[in-house]
Amino acid sequence: MNRGRLLLLSLVMLAATSGCKTPPPPVVKLTSPFDEAQAAELLEPGENTIEGSALIRQQGGGVVTCAGAEVTLVPVTDYATERMVAIYGSTERGYRFSGTVEFEPTPDAYTTMNRKVIGDAQGRFVFRDVADGEFYVVTTVEWYIGYARQGGVLMQRVAVAGGEVKTIVLSP
Repeated sequence: MNRGRLLLLSLVMLAATSGCKTPPPPVVKLTSPFDEAQAAELLEPGENTIEGSALIRQQGGGVVTCAGAEVTLVPVTDYATERMVAIYGSTERGYRFSGTVEFEPTPDAYTTMNRKVIGDAQGRFVFRDVADGEFYVVTTVEWYIGYARQGGVLMQRVAVAGGEVKTIVLSP
């Protein structure tokens, strides 16, 4: 291809893509207040363990896990439940292609009143000394093909009591 055609093609591509903007994330207005006391009670040390793994099977049959990704244990409160329904459409388990959602309000305490661990090399995680109660376990399983992000975020609700060890597998 000669230089003139290459320049023209470059200008056409630039013009075609210059108007593309990433739309802002949706904003969800929540009605439930965040109950710090309820969340704090569920974050007190207990005798339970929640362990498990998170994975997504690719179309070609490969498996991608949450290895190296943050896994979050969120106490179940009315506020957290309203957020989970907005993100996943469920209060029990869900999957969503990665993408952000903004919430109003988002109390600072909500973002700090949880527990976090990192998935190990096999995509396993363990939360020890968990209080009796209900929690959401949330993590991300993502990979890239070229510049295209694949995978998403996973959530599962878990109840523990009486010193039990609960094993879960998060998957779509």
